[in-house]
Amino acid sequence: MTPKTERFELRLDADTIERVDQWRGSQGDTFSRSEAVRRLIDRGLDAHTPEGFRLNKSERLMTWLLTEILKNQINAGKDKQDSKYEMKKVELIQEVIYGGHFWALDWELSGVMHNEVDDPKALRTVVDVLDTWTFIERAYAGFSNDDKKRIEEEVGFRGKNPRFKGFDGNNETDYMGIAHFLVDQLGRFENFKGRDFNSHTPTVARYSQMAAIFSTMRSSLLGRELSPNEIIQLLKFD
Repeated sequence: MTPKTERFELRLDADTIERVDQWRGSQGDTFSRSEAVRRLIDRGLDAHTPEGFRLNKSERLMTWLLTEILKNQINAGKDKQDSKYEMKKVELIQEVIYGGHFWALDWELSGVMHNEVDDPKALRTVVDVLDTWTFIERAYAGFSNDDKKRIEEEVGFRGKNPRFKGFDGNNETDYMGIAHFLVDQLGRFENFKGRDFNSHTPTVARYSQMAAIFSTMRSSLLGRELSPNEIIQLLKFD
């Protein structure tokens, strides 16, 4: 047992003390109120760490009932090969519940049991970048050959048939994944559908600069597209 060397004073209201005592009495063990508080703190901390995933009794019961429903649906299915794979996953979850082997879900269902959450700032950046490039590509497609030639002359090779390249698949995977999800799963910015979004070189910094400049232009684009001069201004940051 880890020695208790730190003193910590805690004041609780009567209702909380009563709940602690009720929990202590339900554990089938004799320990002090202080020990009960320590154990409850440990459980709370464990429940909010990846290594401490667990289900309480109500959650175990609900999960088990859901697995039983899934088993019935799988057994009623026609594709026996897929059914065998799906049944294996359901039975794994049931064995985890029976034995308390919750760590096994981290091993076998790593695509589900993770703590990854998209950064809201990254999402905002991707949306702004896709919006910027939507206007650039749409406007460029309507330009005359003379305008396109002038853009290429003033911007350089980046001004020739400018297209959204995506984000770096090695260093900007979060941005790349968000772009894929927006386009392929949510059906937003459908003009980019079918692209792999891998630029093979970092682009977030440059595209963010472009989006910042575009934000000053956007309010004036009611009923019109970007002009060649505006696109030249934007592409110089690409």
